[in-house]
Amino acid sequence: MSIWHICIFELRRILKIRSVVINLFILPLLLIFILGTALSSAMGTGKDTMPDTLRVGIVQSNEAASSPVGEALKAFVAAPEVAQKIKVKNMSSQDETMDALKQGDLDFAVIMTSDMVQQWMAGKTVKLQWILGKDNTLNVVGQTVFTSFTDELNRQDAIAKVLGPETVMAISMRDGTGLPSAQLNIKVSSPGNSGQSYSASQYYAAAMLAMFMLYSGMTTVNSLFTERDKQTLARLQATPVGNGVIFAGKVAGNSLLAFLQAIIIIVMTNLLFGVNWGGHPWLIVLICILITLASMTLGIIVALVSKSAASATALMQGIIIVMTFISGGFTPIAIDFVQRISEFTVNHWALQSFLSMMLGATLQEVMHNIFMLGAVCAVLAAAAAVIYRKVGYRYE
Repeated sequence: MSIWHICIFELRRILKIRSVVINLFILPLLLIFILGTALSSAMGTGKDTMPDTLRVGIVQSNEAASSPVGEALKAFVAAPEVAQKIKVKNMSSQDETMDALKQGDLDFAVIMTSDMVQQWMAGKTVKLQWILGKDNTLNVVGQTVFTSFTDELNRQDAIAKVLGPETVMAISMRDGTGLPSAQLNIKVSSPGNSGQSYSASQYYAAAMLAMFMLYSGMTTVNSLFTERDKQTLARLQATPVGNGVIFAGKVAGNSLLAFLQAIIIIVMTNLLFGVNWGGHPWLIVLICILITLASMTLGIIVALVSKSAASATALMQGIIIVMTFISGGFTPIAIDFVQRISEFTVNHWALQSFLSMMLGATLQEVMHNIFMLGAVCAVLAAAAAVIYRKVGYRYE
């Protein structure tokens, strides 16, 4: 009897259990459908979060408008990259601007004062003042765009201090205005229009895939305890097969089950829910292999340190739920402390690996997430190896 025979027998035995098949293959698809549908309006698709046009009111005095900073701001909002996203309306006063924001005629407002112009002329760091509108998303977009304007002004001022004003003039002359131009090196893009966004279905498909692959480790726990509780482990150990072969065969069988589960979830979510898993199929395979390794090693650790099947199952389930929760598997968590803790979990790096591919991130960024996932798996594997050598898998 070899590891392969034990592996196939284990896989066939598990697939005959109807409840296991439902929990591992049908339940995750059902949860992805429910969460993706119910929370699609809250999370959006990415296209809904970026407006076609941001209506911005600009308040500035005549002195500020005629200054080099005012001319630079005029050139900035007229730049094609900015003009296609922002519709500018010059306002005469702050009160008029406030009324327009309250009535919904404007989404965001910018104020440029004479003091700001004087600060820039004196070589000090400057910031625009703004009035926020009703929509938080539009406020973030407006702040991001106009912060890039002041960042460019401050950058040019820093260049002037180091290299001299002639360098700034040479740079600004490239656009033909002869003025400090804050439109250089500025790019405004829409993640919704570029396709670099994920929907609620994609987010929860990645989160539930990671969580339910870890649940495959629970089948390993149950399988290891079943042999002990039914006293069949002693019979297996009486055969000319080493304990290591028996143990490895059972782990291999459950590993194949986890990988089969991953294939079904990925294929079915793509066909049924239109989930786009990215353009790196072999990296998806690598991530699933690492999650399978983490699932099996975590199951081994729990099984070997627990006294009974009930306590092992409860411990394993608790660990999976806690890791899924703090990694944002149920809902994204914005608390910095929780986010730092989640970086020590399998779910966090698995989810980030999947999402980075869905967002079309660079290969370097994707590989960073995969590398961190591999590091967590390596720690779990080392811990499982140490515990196995001390405790072992035998009938007592």
